[in-house]
Amino acid sequence: MSMEIYVLSPRRLQSIHEWQQAVDKYDFPIRFDLRIDFDKVSGFLPLQFRGKLSGFECDHWGIKDIEETYDQVTIDPHFKHALAFRWGGDFSELVSALQAAAAYAVATDGVVFDCQEGEINSATRAVEVARETEAALPQIEATMERALDEFKSKK
Repeated sequence: MSMEIYVLSPRRLQSIHEWQQAVDKYDFPIRFDLRIDFDKVSGFLPLQFRGKLSGFECDHWGIKDIEETYDQVTIDPHFKHALAFRWGGDFSELVSALQAAAAYAVATDGVVFDCQEGEINSATRAVEVARETEAALPQIEATMERALDEFKSKK
């Protein structure tokens, strides 16, 4: 199962370097490869999370695509850009996507649209969610490990 969120914003960042600067303001433990051409980002975007290879899918969308796909959501008319974030069951991908999206939303005066929940969160709230999720990561991983161990023992 994959999850997806979008940053909706009135402007775009110009480079991966600019995005990294936004991430660094929050001391999030993600590092982009600064050689990546931000305008060409489409598909898996590799990065380092806590010093280990991770990443998530990332694509530039037009705001019209979001409006057509999620017609139940009212989008502020000054938002002109959308950046999509997708990840699967890897929890480092989850945290890195949430952190990258939050930093991007702050840097572009945007919001984060969680399409599964049907919620639009402020950039400030997105930073809080990213921090809360990272703090819960050890507990989430331990819970999953116990569940897998239990499943294996029932075989």
